Amino acid sequence: MNDPEVNIMFSVPGKHLIGEVATRVHISPDFNRKKIPREEDYIESTWVQRTNENPKLYNGSKFRVDSVLYNGNTLELNIGLTCYRDFLGTNWSSNASSLQKLGEKNHNNTQAYMSDAMGVGAFVKTSDNKELVGKIKYEDINFESMPPDAVVHEIFDSIVREVVDEVNIPRSKLSEPEMLGIARNLTSAGRPSIEFLIKCSLNSREVLDLYHQGTHAEVEESTSIRVVSVDDVMRFTVEDEFWKNMAPSSKGLKETRPVMLLTIYL
Repeated sequence: MNDPEVNIMFSVPGKHLIGEVATRVHISPDFNRKKIPREEDYIESTWVQRTNENPKLYNGSKFRVDSVLYNGNTLELNIGLTCYRDFLGTNWSSNASSLQKLGEKNHNNTQAYMSDAMGVGAFVKTSDNKELVGKIKYEDINFESMPPDAVVHEIFDSIVREVVDEVNIPRSKLSEPEMLGIARNLTSAGRPSIEFLIKCSLNSREVLDLYHQGTHAEVEESTSIRVVSVDDVMRFTVEDEFWKNMAPSSKGLKETRPVMLLTIYL
């Protein structure tokens, strides 16, 4: 399926997904976004304008996925550093397409000048073969001075925390996440999101009951949630109204691994 809002950066080949123990990171300033001096003033002025409009905005460090290397057993993520200010001034900028054209021209890479602050997302599969579909925030990963193993753990653990905090599923009912791939959200100029599969030992009714209790930490972050059978998800096409209303990150989850998902679920 080809959706104009999603592009696949990496899809795990073969029959097995990638767990935390098979993931490595290479952190280097070489993987930061490249800068154009005249654009830096624009990025700063954009940030000043946005913070004046919304004083609650604050800047913070984020991971930036530049590229990946996979040898069949181990995945290496080449990671740099970016921030929320740069994300608003590049990926969410009105001149994002111009920056991408310059990146293609100067570096043979449309994303060279983009912040590309990394997000995470997950398919949550319940015990009765349903999937959770909702308007859930995909977390920006905060960058700290951590060793590589700690960075890998933060990436994998962040999506579990999101499911716990936004859906109210106890952590003990969730499996360890496995990576499906990386999808780019074309509505935000190619922002990458690492997509995971998480299995839940609860059935869909139990999950909905927990969600509707409204006692979870980030109850305000998701406005709705529903469960859809895996069979229906795999049959969705770009013409279906349900598919059209899905967030690009959710579409990326299916696009990263359609054949593998059929193997896992059916």
